Amino acid sequence: MNGQSLNSSALKKPWGCSLQREAQICVVGKVFRPNKSKVLALNKTLREYFKLVKWYLGYNSTSKKFLHEKCYEDAKRLFNLNTALIQTARDKAVEILKSFEENRKEGSVLKLKRISIRFDRRCYSFSKTNNALTPYWLTLSLNREERISLPIVFGE
Repeated sequence: MNGQSLNSSALKKPWGCSLQREAQICVVGKVFRPNKSKVLALNKTLREYFKLVKWYLGYNSTSKKFLHEKCYEDAKRLFNLNTALIQTARDKAVEILKSFEENRKEGSVLKLKRISIRFDRRCYSFSKTNNALTPYWLTLSLNREERISLPIVFGE
């Protein structure tokens, strides 16, 4: 390799560019005609997640380690969410607080008005079926007892 070493995350080409071994993409789809009970379940989960993020913000800490060690067991007991959502809510609270502190204007107070749920790979799965409605389905784990499957469409 002309004296160049092989890096596990990127390959250096002679012209100075790195060639990545992995790529991440974001595919945008939308839920196609969800039934009322699934919409209600999602909204209930969103409200619980919002309360949890605000609860974590109440500790006024930007340390994920501190919040995990001091609050995680209480969060599992107090909030009806799966453990992955409890962890992403903690991370989201830390990010919100850090951003607020970096951009704070004098006299401003942090007030959380809305939030989006961060479902990581532990909380969802995609599947392709022979369903006539749509072949693509997203299954979400909302709490310790509830999973919902939603039809997904891509494009316009």
